[in-house]
Parts: sequence; C-alpha cells; structure tokens
Amino acid sequence: MVFNARYIQPRRPSSLRPVDAIEILQRWFVVIAAISCLAVALITPPFQAADEYLHFYRAYQVSTGQLIPDRKTGPCSGYSTDFAQDLCLGGALPRSLLTTVRQASAEDLRFDATQKQDFASWRRLWSLPLNPDDRHFLKFNTTGLHAPIGYVPQAFGIAIGRSLDHLPGFPTLPPIALMYCGRLANGIAWLGLINLAIQLAPEFTLAWFAIGLLPMAIFQASSLSADVLTNGLACVIVALVMRYRSKSWESSLMPWLLSILTALFAISKLAYAPMALLLSLIPARSFFPLCTRPHCPSCRWLWLGVTGFLSVASVFAWSQIVDQIYVSLHPGLDPAAQIAGMLSDPLGFLLLTIVTLTENASRYLQQFIGVFGWLDTPLPLIHVLGYTIALIIALLSGQTHGELRGRLLSPWRKRDRGIAIVAMVSSIGLLCGLAYLWNLVGADRIGGLQGRYFIPLAPLLLPILGPPRSVVRLQSLTTASIGLAILSGVSTVTTLIQRYYAISG
Repeated sequence: MVFNARYIQPRRPSSLRPVDAIEILQRWFVVIAAISCLAVALITPPFQAADEYLHFYRAYQVSTGQLIPDRKTGPCSGYSTDFAQDLCLGGALPRSLLTTVRQASAEDLRFDATQKQDFASWRRLWSLPLNPDDRHFLKFNTTGLHAPIGYVPQAFGIAIGRSLDHLPGFPTLPPIALMYCGRLANGIAWLGLINLAIQLAPEFTLAWFAIGLLPMAIFQASSLSADVLTNGLACVIVALVMRYRSKSWESSLMPWLLSILTALFAISKLAYAPMALLLSLIPARSFFPLCTRPHCPSCRWLWLGVTGFLSVASVFAWSQIVDQIYVSLHPGLDPAAQIAGMLSDPLGFLLLTIVTLTENASRYLQQFIGVFGWLDTPLPLIHVLGYTIALIIALLSGQTHGELRGRLLSPWRKRDRGIAIVAMVSSIGLLCGLAYLWNLVGADRIGGLQGRYFIPLAPLLLPILGPPRSVVRLQSLTTASIGLAILSGVSTVTTLIQRYYAISG
C-alpha cells in the first residue's frame, strides 16, 4: 500500500508569549515610579518635606535600635532654637545631625518661594563627619509619639549607610548622606508595596497604577515621611482582601500574615484602624480547604476575632507608652478636655467636622494630588485637575477582563460597598477627632488636617465606586495611562526645580 501524503514540517513552538496590558502597566509603573522617586529625592533640598528634619531624628534613633524616645528637662535643641529648661521628647543623638539640619541652606527655605537652595552650604555638609560619640539631646515632640513601624524603611536605609564604614575602602558617611539613604529606602518601600498590590489584585491594575504614581505619594516616598509605609500597607491590605474574597487561601500562613499586617497598620496610625472592617468581606468559603466545609464559618469568625484582638492590643500597648512620654506642643493644648468636650456634645462635633471638611474640600483635594515642600509648593492647577480626572476614570473602570484568563472575578455587592463606606466614614471621623486633639480647646474648626492624610483611604474607593464589571478594556487605556503618568512626573520635577533653584533666563 502506498501512502500519498505530504511532508508537513512541524511548527516550532513560539517562545514569545503575548504580553497583556496588566504586565505592561506593571512594568511601566516600576520604571516611572523608580525614576520619579530617585529624581524627586535628589532634587528636593534637604529637609524640605513637611517635618522632614523631625523624621530624620526619629529615623536615626530607630536605626540605632532605640524604639521609644526619651523625655528629659534640661538642655535640648529644636530646628533653630535651643531650650534650657523645657520638657523635651527626643533623644541624645550625634550633634552633627543638628548641624546638618541647621546648615542645609544659608536661608530658611520654608514658606518663602523667593528663597532658593544654597549649593555652597549643601556641598560643605558632605565633609561634615558624623562623630557618633559627640551627642546632644535633640527635640522631636511630634514624631517621637509615632510608633517605630512607620520608620522601618528609613531606619533600614540609614542603618545600611552607617554600616558601610565597616567595609574595606568605605569611609564613614556624613549625616547628609544618611538622609539620602533614608529617602531612597522609603522610595524602594513604596515601589515594592504598590508592585505587591498589583501582583495580589491584578484586576485593579489601572487603579493601583494611578494611586501608586499620585504626585503627593511620590513626593512623600522620596522623603523621610513616616506616612509612606502606612500608605503602602493600606494598599496591600486592600489588595489582599480583594484577592481572597474571590478565591481560597493558598496557604494556612496567609490569613495570619494578613492579621499581622492589619495590626501593624493599625499601630502605624490609629486613624485608619477602621479599615480593618474590610476583612469581613472575605467569605467563609475562602477558608476551604484549610478547614472542612462545615467548620469554615467558625474558622472565619475565629480568625476575625484574633485579628481584631491583635489590632486592639497593639494600639492599646502603644497608647500606654505614649501616655508615659507625652509632651504637650503648646501650653494651651488639653487633649483630655477636648475628648470630654467631644463626648459631651457629639452632634456639635459632627457638625464641626462636616463644616471643616466642606469648607476646605478644594484645598484638601489639591493637597491630596500634590502640594510639596512645607505645603508651600503646589502643582499647577491643570495638573491637579487632570490627575483628578484620570484617577476617577481609573477607579470607575472597575475590574479588568480579558487579561485574567480562567480567573473568576466576583462583582461588588451592596453589602461590600456598605462595609467599605462605613470603614471610610469611620476613618475620616477618627482622623478628624485625632486632629482636633492638637487644637486649642473650643476651636471652631479642625486645624491641622492635610489632604495627604486621605491617601491611605484611596484604595477604599475601589469597592465603593467600582462597577460590578469593567466598563472598558484595559488595553484601550494603556498607552494613555503611561503617557499621562510620564507627563505627571515631568510636571512634578519641573515644579520642584522652579521652586527651589534659581534658574537664569
């Protein structure tokens, strides 16, 4: 028998796999965020983020292993003033840190756009030795009350910088170099946390892309701010909840890891503790096969109970420490009287909160998008409006489809939105209440609130505003998103250069 068959050359398997829109945005986020953070960290003059010199002192203290600051009456120094008999909260740190802060520029750059960075002063600081044994008590009453968790990235960067002198051929870094080490470590932490959020909940890549490249978030990540880890943990916790509301836990360690992250998040800033309510969105079926199906609801309630206990216990423990070391910032402040006033007239405080938020809504929005420096360097209005619109579009785009093959995406329910709304309203109320404690008794407005304080609440808008299903395909927005992100970064860098440096012509 003769077979008349053609010879068919076998097709070589292609080694190239099409890259979907999620992977493209993720890669571009890493590139844009890394370049933006590095550029902003190098361009922004030393200690020209809000309270950055106070964060510098606290981060250096944490880098030495001292987690709780000291309190003493006697000689101590602040930004530009020495105190002889004041009660100060802080620590005995190298005197060179104080010299670096005071001599970073010949003129005080804060709140005066006509003052520009002095390069001669900046260059001289690179020859200032650390001299870690020559110590002086430095005062940082505000940042001293912050839990050390918020300073882990900065302290880690400073600790690495301090340890380089043990390596052959490496000199001891001056304090100004340690400041930049802390800035870079903060930027790496922000980039890593947002990238992790994208990995955990890729169906919301467009929203993570917009939140992660928020100009104000980038500016904070390029400074020594203690808010960076708080902002990043908020995104990761929300991403974990989104992931496991539609799938089972991959490992028995994952729910307890989320419990620990929630407790650390609560202690980093008490105002955002109500965000832990989102954990109730994870259904009992997600605990299978970690437990048998009839016992999954019991496992879920046990886990929620343990998580709540850990969060409350951690907040209570640090509150007890704060009570022991608290030093009033102003003789007229009386937090106990403020709390008594709020409890005696809760409706009055509610009205005060509503009036404060509505009167300052536009200012908070501008600060949320980007007001740099000591709240004295705003982005152009067109940048603020453009990024606001882009962020809203990203949030309203909902869960992507087409790029996540074989993955079931659960639509949002009314219950999900209700829990997210309660978490957001509770966090805003607690944020206002804590801010009011720093006001004089009987103040008719809540002073001290800033738009950047609302960045950790931005991920809550995903379940609140997101449609049940995506209304657009992610591929159709990829190029525009990358282009707008690059323009935003260029505008941010340009704004900082024009503010802090004298450019001829």
